[in-house]
Amino acid sequence: MKVKKITAIIDDQQLEAVEHALETHGVTGFTVHAVSGRGKYNNYLYTRDPLVSHSQVEIYTSQDHVEKIAELIMRIAAVGLVSEGIVAITEVEQLNWVYEQKSASEEDFNYFSSIE
Repeated sequence: MKVKKITAIIDDQQLEAVEHALETHGVTGFTVHAVSGRGKYNNYLYTRDPLVSHSQVEIYTSQDHVEKIAELIMRIAAVGLVSEGIVAITEVEQLNWVYEQKSASEEDFNYFSSIE
């Protein structure tokens, strides 16, 4: 199976723009979670709670589209701040459709339009 998972942790204020960009490019299947954490940059002197709120976007896609989708997310989410987030790409060993009771295949994720 050549399905990949993109996990993007981005600034909450960029979520709507990222969702719109994904949908505009045909990426309609994704999951969004509200998350909090801390990363590379912390300023403990000026904040009481070092955890920062972000949005986590998860997308399953084919190997053919993974790099372009990740680049799209990074381009849209970037605002020039150190704490903007991360984008991770991982391999998916197995993925199953609950309704159909069968394994998903890479072809199931080749419905995206041109991602430039």
